[in-house]
Amino acid sequence: MSIKALLPSLFLLLPLAAQADWYQAEGSAPLGLGAETARQQALEQALTDALLQAGASLTTVQSVTDGTLSGQRLDIAAQGELMDYVILDERRSQGRLWLTLRADIWPNERVQPQCTGRYRPGLTLSAFPLLRPEQGSIGQIFELGTAVTARLAQHLATSVNLMTQLPHQLTTDSRLPRSPGLRQGSDVLAQQQQSRLLLSGVIDDISMAEGNWMEWRFSELPRQFGLSVTLEDSLTGERLLQQHYQATSPWSFDKHAKVRVHEQGFWQSAYGQSADQLLKRVARDVINAQSCMKAIGHILQQSEEGILMDLGRQAGIQPGDRFTLIHRRQLQPGYYSETSSQAQFVVQQSHTDYSLLTPADAVARQIRISPGDMLTSVK
Repeated sequence: MSIKALLPSLFLLLPLAAQADWYQAEGSAPLGLGAETARQQALEQALTDALLQAGASLTTVQSVTDGTLSGQRLDIAAQGELMDYVILDERRSQGRLWLTLRADIWPNERVQPQCTGRYRPGLTLSAFPLLRPEQGSIGQIFELGTAVTARLAQHLATSVNLMTQLPHQLTTDSRLPRSPGLRQGSDVLAQQQQSRLLLSGVIDDISMAEGNWMEWRFSELPRQFGLSVTLEDSLTGERLLQQHYQATSPWSFDKHAKVRVHEQGFWQSAYGQSADQLLKRVARDVINAQSCMKAIGHILQQSEEGILMDLGRQAGIQPGDRFTLIHRRQLQPGYYSETSSQAQFVVQQSHTDYSLLTPADAVARQIRISPGDMLTSVK
């Protein structure tokens, strides 16, 4: 359904015996858009967040404007129907309109529940560089990429298994700037970073009009914030997320000011808050994209006690979890052949970064395991 279609049809007739749940959410938008437009976008953002809290998932985002989901095609696979909402608070701060609301969402049993697996694949976050560093001259914000990467890491840390945050850029997306000689393939992460997912990207637009003295003196000129992001599975080569995000917000700093992008004053400005809202959306999309993945672990060694796998509690693995065997052979660097087996193994012990598994059936007790073989979870 579209969020645009939700607003005029909030009240539906439902059986009186049913019970709804209330969710509190907040949305914001720059006042530079005009009071009515800002209120509409803040409302849409808050309602979208409420639906996401109730278990919805975003399937298509046509565009992101001013840090809010304001595109005409926002498709939501919701876990319930939005019945009613109450605006609890409306305030203006730092050039933005903020709305806090409470939404009444009716559970919808016909919608299949979203993935709730415990598996948390290791993720490496690569530094986001400025595609056009010269655009950072206004405000001297040449370190914006470093600040944005750190801010995104904060939003991700509580919900993903963030293993490594690289101070330099590492990407296998050929459309983005990449270091000369970097070979595309899973070995880049599997051997060097010990994580499965690579989140990389580039800040491709922080442009703004120069403006004359009068414009700078009496108004806040708009500035772009564009970000292209790629989330890649280093084992399969699959791109789980490839999205461009764009926001526009007033630049409230003096023309010749040197803005400190690592300090809270920047992130509390209208531009900083708009960028931060966009980064929260990126984090939510990343979390959603990796939530349905099946666990795949490498076999470290085999002994009389069982087999050791390189996934443990940090990745969400617990005793009782079941895995099937995958025979994997390297044909040449970056290319493999894989053969699935019906043999099942069960986790007996789970430690921080490894687990001990034992055969779960007669086939598993007789099968031969070789270096390079892997295990994939049974759901």
